Amino acid sequence: MKKRMISGVLAAVMLLSTAYAAEGSTPDGTAAADTAVSADAAEQTVKLVFKADTPLTGANGDMVTEILKNRLAALGYKDYTVTVSEDGTGITVAFPHSTQVSGLADYLVQPAAFTASDADGKVWLTNEDLKQVTSSKGSKDSTGCIVLTLTTKGRQSLREATTDIASRDSDRKLYIKVDGKTIAFPTISGKIDSSSVNIENNFTEGEASNYALLLNAGALPVGLTVSEAPAGNDKPIDGDDNNGGTTTEPTSPTTPTNPDTPDTSDTTEFPDMKGHWAEAALKKGITLGLLKGSNGKMLPNDLVRGSEALTILNRALGANEQDSTASLAASQQNQWYISELGKAIHLNLIDAADSRNFANAATRAEAFVYIVRAFVYDRAESGTDELSVFTDTGSMTTAQKQAAAALVASGVIKGDTATTLAPDKKLTRAEFVTMITRITGNISAEYTGAAGGSIVSGDTTLTASNLTGDLIFSAPVHTVNLSDVSTPNRVVLKGCDNVTLTADGQAGMSVLAADPADSANITLGDSVSVNTLVIAGDGGAVTFSGKAANIEITASNRVIDLSGMTADTLTITGSGNTVNLGGTVGAAAIESGAKNTRLSVDGSSGSLLVAGYGSTVGGAGHADSMEIRAAGCNVTLACDNKVENIDTGIKNVKIDIGVPTKVTAGGSLVSQATFSGVEGTKICKAQWYQDGKPLSGFGNDNFELTDGKVSKHTTYFTFTKNMKTSVTTGFKLTYVNPSTGETEEVYAEKTVPIENYSNEWYQQRDVDRVLKLVSSTYRGNYTTSYAVNNDYKSYEKETWVNAKGYSSKSSYLVWINRAYQHVNVFTGSKGNWKLVKSFVVGTGAADTPTPTGLTTVTYKLKAGWTTSTYTVRPVIGFYPDTGYAFHSRLCTPNTDREYDFSSGYPVSHGCVRMQKNDVNWIYDNVPIGSTVVIF
Repeated sequence: MKKRMISGVLAAVMLLSTAYAAEGSTPDGTAAADTAVSADAAEQTVKLVFKADTPLTGANGDMVTEILKNRLAALGYKDYTVTVSEDGTGITVAFPHSTQVSGLADYLVQPAAFTASDADGKVWLTNEDLKQVTSSKGSKDSTGCIVLTLTTKGRQSLREATTDIASRDSDRKLYIKVDGKTIAFPTISGKIDSSSVNIENNFTEGEASNYALLLNAGALPVGLTVSEAPAGNDKPIDGDDNNGGTTTEPTSPTTPTNPDTPDTSDTTEFPDMKGHWAEAALKKGITLGLLKGSNGKMLPNDLVRGSEALTILNRALGANEQDSTASLAASQQNQWYISELGKAIHLNLIDAADSRNFANAATRAEAFVYIVRAFVYDRAESGTDELSVFTDTGSMTTAQKQAAAALVASGVIKGDTATTLAPDKKLTRAEFVTMITRITGNISAEYTGAAGGSIVSGDTTLTASNLTGDLIFSAPVHTVNLSDVSTPNRVVLKGCDNVTLTADGQAGMSVLAADPADSANITLGDSVSVNTLVIAGDGGAVTFSGKAANIEITASNRVIDLSGMTADTLTITGSGNTVNLGGTVGAAAIESGAKNTRLSVDGSSGSLLVAGYGSTVGGAGHADSMEIRAAGCNVTLACDNKVENIDTGIKNVKIDIGVPTKVTAGGSLVSQATFSGVEGTKICKAQWYQDGKPLSGFGNDNFELTDGKVSKHTTYFTFTKNMKTSVTTGFKLTYVNPSTGETEEVYAEKTVPIENYSNEWYQQRDVDRVLKLVSSTYRGNYTTSYAVNNDYKSYEKETWVNAKGYSSKSSYLVWINRAYQHVNVFTGSKGNWKLVKSFVVGTGAADTPTPTGLTTVTYKLKAGWTTSTYTVRPVIGFYPDTGYAFHSRLCTPNTDREYDFSSGYPVSHGCVRMQKNDVNWIYDNVPIGSTVVIF
């Protein structure tokens, strides 16, 4: 970034040094950036063509061109041209034919829209408030920091925002977003009055640098879409070398100029691994055949895409069989990794109808689910107490929370910090392989007894072994015989087809987990003890005979035969299973998530809970006691004591919204929701609304609803002259009824009028503020985008010229504002000027400034001025008896073809440079004698 800044300063110095003779005898600028190419060369270029949703005429075209060049320069591209189409509907970037541009098109069209808003959605800061964006090392090891340097107006807005947010009763957060995605949400504890702000949220240094690069290059003023780009032919890191198919461009390339090429080298030494915190795990990943490098590098800090993560897991589990991928998203069908997705479906790593784009980088939360499914960490426990120390789990799905809790409990993952799990953070290659190597350190065809967990891919017979670490039998395995084998760890069947496991002798296992791709037959001898048997996955029959203290069925849609078993507890949490209970169990439970379970009891159960909607319970056996909590069940099993506790839900709950009769000027609104008609205690999702939209930060997914309970919310307003005159506050309860499986909602709202300040009050306040706000000093970064994105508001301009008491001999008044490089044109009369036009211009450079003062339009020249080096026309003079004037940008002598497009920053010898249409408008409309204000 520093290099770019220095280069920009040097370029500016060159422009200013030649600008001295702009209205004199020598050229005033540099040659156009886009040089012509021969016809033969043009035929061999690589082109990226973009369509604009708004015409790229005038300042829009200049700004988009500049921003694209800034982005390309920051990525290291040097040889290219940028051309706006003649009709202004599109823009083309052309490169020499050998240039690699994979992923570049999608990168260039990113809007880079920056906002900082409060919990109510009020936007306090935008791109207009950013003077410069850089990155640095974060306060924690291996993290990055985004450094925002604010404009004067931005600093003022930050001061006002933090003062307001810090005074609130709840949700004192400032939500930092880029293109609508929240990237950080710092808690505000007090007023911040600084022009430099550090943004941290456990970014990698690369992530922070990418955000800084994008924001510093500027926000696009129009929407761009890709209408033409070359098809990619590169493969992501760790792609399958043997798999054909097409590759589409990634949406956020790490290095668009250098596509990833899988490295076929067998080395475990890569220069960018040396000294890395995960060096040992990376070497292990290479040794196990899970990782490959790219162009001689391992790239440990690069993000791992979903496709790559699944490919790595498929390799670990020896996957070969593929299921149909027809139900996946259409965008995935022709990707290089489509066969890997087929394998992942067969292994139950993803669902057959998953709608995600697996070319995108995987989040930590997504990876948690991949790992749990791959190594069968499923558990019937639905609680997530292990996550209670983490404060950032609100965005996670239920499945992601349960997966994370299981992995935390097993020691596979840790928090990003002591109190944050960072579920939305993109996962790096180093982080992902570290998770895997914590589970297994060995992959081989047979069990070797080596330390650490093992993945075994061959049929196995083990005798009298004390296992070290988890023992995972992978997809190719069909037969496992264990005799006198004991382990305090887990024995896992994962992805096997038609597998048989038998265990006999004096053996004991802490956890036996079965998730076969097809069927599994498990038989334990009389002296074999298993603490917990887990049956997971989807589809295929599982038969179990033996003793287990606890049996947990998290699977869905399986046929499970437990006719020869004995257990203390049986817990079913998966849906759609058919379970034959032929043995004896102390306590059995069909939990609320186990909808449409078919349980046939031919043995006996001490107690039986039926909480899964639509379950069928029958058989020739018997239950001592039974509690039915779910509706829609068909229960015919004999029972000594049956109780029905069907949840009545919240359909009869009423919400009374208590609000004042009005909001007084400058005041806030305290809303109170009181609940009645509640039977018992229910855990609901509760959400406050304002004007029909949910309020960010004012929701609770675990709201304990009781009769008579009260919830309060305070709404703070920023009073403006034309603000809304009323506000509607609402409250919604959402409850998933475990007895019916239905989602029930209750909503209530009330509208409250808002009493505003008088027009006179706003007028006086605005006059005082605007007179202090307006400046004649340029503090920009010498780019056109700064002028486009930074300017006074229209009413501020009108307030200023009217408060200053300016008059004019005509009905026009012109204000040349040097601070933001705009010419503002007003019509009307003294005290009643109205803004009609505002143009981006280039005034005098730092050493030849346009003098401040009050003058008039003195003459007009349609033919303009022509020298041996340039033509500018038309010319509209101001400041009598001087050469100061409004005129066009520099054109080739005796033509209207511009060759120096400099505008939006101080660049001239004192005149005001304008775009052709703009200066012609001044010429045609503003009469001689009209007042011109320069400030």
